[in-house]
This record gives sequence, C-alpha cells and structure tokens, in this order.
Amino acid sequence: MNVSRYDERARGLNACMYAYYAQQIKESTGVISGVCLDAGCGGGYLGLALAKITNLNFIFLDISSAMLEKADTHIVEDGLQGKARTLLGDVHSIPLEEGSVNLVISRGSIPFWKDPEIALKEVYRVLAPGGKAFVGGGRGTPEIQAQIAAAMKARGIEPPNDRKHRDGPPNRMMKRDYNGILQKSGIPQFHVTKGNNGMWIQMGK
Repeated sequence: MNVSRYDERARGLNACMYAYYAQQIKESTGVISGVCLDAGCGGGYLGLALAKITNLNFIFLDISSAMLEKADTHIVEDGLQGKARTLLGDVHSIPLEEGSVNLVISRGSIPFWKDPEIALKEVYRVLAPGGKAFVGGGRGTPEIQAQIAAAMKARGIEPPNDRKHRDGPPNRMMKRDYNGILQKSGIPQFHVTKGNNGMWIQMGK
C-alpha cells in the first residue's frame, strides 16, 4: 500500500465518510468524554473526525509504524497535542490495562483481524464499566459513496475496482458470522448490523 496516497485520500476525498461515521458513533453510543481507543487506526482518520464533535481524549493504536507517523502528524495539524497519543500494538493483544477506556472505535481494520474472537475479547477487556464499542467497516451511505466516486472521477482518479472489492477483505467481512463469533466469545452485550453503510458491531460493558 502507498501510505502517502492512502493518507491523502483519507484526509481529503474520504473525509466526508469519516465525518458521517463519527456522527453515527456519537449518536449511537452517547460517549462524548473520557478516553477513546481508535483500534487499527491507520492515520487516525475516524478518531480525528470524532474529536471534532466530542470532548474525548484519544489513543490511536495500529501495528504499522508508518501509519502511526501519519497519525502523529495529524494530531499536531488538528491541534490535539495533550489530548491524543499514538500506540504501536496489535488488537489481538492490546497493550492497555483492563477497563482503561470508555469507548473503542474502529473502521476498516476488522476484515484484517486474524482471529476476530480474540480481538473482540480484547476490545471488551479494555472497556471500562459503562464503556461502549463501535467497530466494523464500510464506505458510508450510498449517497456518500456516490459523492466520493464523483469527486474521484473529477480528479481523474479511478474509483475502486468493484470486482476487487467484492473478492477482497471488506466483502469477506460482510459474509462472516459475527453474531456467532460474539456468542462464542462470551461477550454479554452486543449488536451486529449489516446494511448499505457496512457492517458494524456495538458492544457495551
């Protein structure tokens, strides 16, 4: 993956998508203060969008040091020094204490989790009592997808290949039985939704 190109699009063309999901997270979880973990954060795009509409402090977790360098840059660009930090680590073994965060968010990393059950149990472990999680993936509503595609076309950028998208991790995510995985994990409170705006798992503790 070309990290710089991916980052440029995420901060530019795809910014409306992250803003949409940030609003969904705020409305669905009601968590607007405390500590938020953006798991598999990439350059921190979802958390950065959520920071604009909440009073949360952020931990940006990713296994890629190159992506965390981008996140560090964006933290400064968005004036979040003192309210956000990056953390190199794996969602299958989150290097945080049990019950240490109030909200866990993630967009787009779950299709790449090698063992979703272990990863989701880790997400649940780090949640504080009363904490919420909102993790999954998607490309926004059909309207947002059309808006992004039109903007890409206007700039002479080829939109994502539909066949590649169908055969890739995002489609495998849509087919995976996350209800079964969560039931097996023993996590007591969860809700899985699949639709035009992707697949999303909500958990409470």
